[in-house]
Amino acid sequence: MIKRKMALVATVFALAASGVFAQEFSFENTLSTDVMNVEIEGSEFEGSFAGFENETVVDFTSEKLDFGLDILFNIGTDKTTDDKGYLYIGTGDNYPYASFSIEDYYIEFRPIDLLGIGFHRSYGLAGSYLPVEDDNVTEAGSIGSDLGVFIRPIDGLVIQAGLDFVSLFGGDDSWDKPKLNFGAEYEFTDLLFVGGALHDIINDDRSMGIYVSFVGLEGFTINGGFTYNGDIADVSGNLLNAGVIFEQDALSIGGDFAVAFGGDADEDFDLYAGVSVGYQITDPFGISVDATFKTDFDAEENGWELGISPAVTYALNDNHEFGAGVDLTFEGGTKTTLAFPIYWTYSF
Repeated sequence: MIKRKMALVATVFALAASGVFAQEFSFENTLSTDVMNVEIEGSEFEGSFAGFENETVVDFTSEKLDFGLDILFNIGTDKTTDDKGYLYIGTGDNYPYASFSIEDYYIEFRPIDLLGIGFHRSYGLAGSYLPVEDDNVTEAGSIGSDLGVFIRPIDGLVIQAGLDFVSLFGGDDSWDKPKLNFGAEYEFTDLLFVGGALHDIINDDRSMGIYVSFVGLEGFTINGGFTYNGDIADVSGNLLNAGVIFEQDALSIGGDFAVAFGGDADEDFDLYAGVSVGYQITDPFGISVDATFKTDFDAEENGWELGISPAVTYALNDNHEFGAGVDLTFEGGTKTTLAFPIYWTYSF
């Protein structure tokens, strides 16, 4: 089923732009596992236990203050990541381990309606969102900084300027000069979002983008944009992106497209496309299937990847949701991977 993140982002951004918030608290905890990771390459077959993951997301919004925290806890047998922010309990690679990470955090307070001051606060620009991937283009597809100032001079308009820092959680130490960011988004008469951002404009890894999201057709959201030096769904470089969402009654359909040109990331794909179809059979029971395709134009052979993910969900009252599915990926016709994701989400 297409996730509802786009609608949530648009709503929150519109409220933030107008400076009007009702006090609200939300909590979501998701316990999940892929059960078994299977790799098939030629006549070779390899399977491994996928481990468990528990993610907890807390958000608070009000007229003067917003804050949130996203933490992740993993138990598994294949420790392959060295991302900053991870704390490990265990031995070496391919041995049992437990890890804890702070995936995201933010604070924004508004001493006056015109001004917001944010710490690690970020807003995804509506036009940079791809619904099947359920993500925004990185980095210019959002406005925000480790320390950012948000100006809201009129209803519907947000202007941001800020600075990123070297940080253990959520930052890096890969630049020598100050990392300066700027961005803005404006909502025109509840029909159109237009936004753009400049990230790290002094350093060589600068990223710039401009995006549009049209919501003027009933049931439709149409997103699109251009990014200089961006990244989405394993496609990186100078990007053209498009996303479409259609929702009517129990049916939801989403489509993604991103193509890169003029980039230097030879190890990444050049084109990504995805489609998702979901249907809510009854109030508690829904089904969906996602399909994605990626390809590298410069690869001599086998430079493509096809993914298919059918899933079912079951909601038990307003607090509990259960889901199960299959993730099947064909990599260049030479390798096949298989996983069996299941999850339980508790929220209020």
